[in-house]
Amino acid sequence: MSQTNDSLQASDGEVSTAASLQPMGFGDILDSMFSLYRNRFRLFVGICGVYFVYGLVVDLLIGISVVSLASSGQFDRLMLMAVALYLIGAVVMLFVVSAIVFASAEAFLGKQITVGAAFKRTERRFWPYLGSNCLYGLVVGLLMITCLGIPLAIFFAFRWIFCSLAAVFEGKSAVRALKRSSELVKGGWWRVFGVMIAIFLLVFFVQTILQISLTFVLGLTQIMGDDGNLVERLRQIFSPSTGGDEDVADLWRQILLPQLTTWKELIVYSIQIFISLAINCLMLPVSFIGVTLVYFDRRIRKEGFDIEMRVTGEPV
Repeated sequence: MSQTNDSLQASDGEVSTAASLQPMGFGDILDSMFSLYRNRFRLFVGICGVYFVYGLVVDLLIGISVVSLASSGQFDRLMLMAVALYLIGAVVMLFVVSAIVFASAEAFLGKQITVGAAFKRTERRFWPYLGSNCLYGLVVGLLMITCLGIPLAIFFAFRWIFCSLAAVFEGKSAVRALKRSSELVKGGWWRVFGVMIAIFLLVFFVQTILQISLTFVLGLTQIMGDDGNLVERLRQIFSPSTGGDEDVADLWRQILLPQLTTWKELIVYSIQIFISLAINCLMLPVSFIGVTLVYFDRRIRKEGFDIEMRVTGEPV
């Protein structure tokens, strides 16, 4: 399918990626992943910058509100506002991820694409993209509830891992995107699973090292504002309450709102949020570039995508 309305063709001096398309080993995927990110760094940072700005403004707004209300303790309306802002943030994140996926595919094919073009494509394909991801999350989430369903949840999580690319890049409907991903993964599930787990772990460790290093340098006692008790708080919330509705409300407040009482604490909190968002936004594209590369590797191995590109010069 032609993508000429969404991107600009590669310049005359740029070597087309299509000319060098070939099946990739794990080392090739890693090398291409970081090379692509480095070469199109401004593009990916520009896309992630949307979420960075939104997240920073929202967290600072909530932090200022918490400090202002600290003496009165009236947090009910603020909690509702925080929930609404976080839900909007989830939608913003979906837009950003979709734009990253499309930009990664176009960049891999050697095309020049702008931040605006990536978001324009996302706007046009958002509902199929959202639908495929909702179906993905619903099925995998429900299967994860029971121990017996966990193996199936893992199976479908990687069988449908290319649904976003099928919806945004190939233009498939929500259901068809899941089927398309299944077609590509079929016969190579273990390979997809192994490569993607390795990429996810690599990104996780790099991100963690960056966070810990910057926290140590700045002399902060908490890592990115996370005191490590989130799991325990969630366990308390979904366990039978022994302290009444007020205790449950207080636990939700601790999860949704930062624990701030002074303006000095707000300054430290702001630094933590800035660093955390910056690192998350810098690392966010890497995993999805990896997914995109594995997607094209599967198309090359199963469909002769490299031959198709040499003949037509455009993906189908």
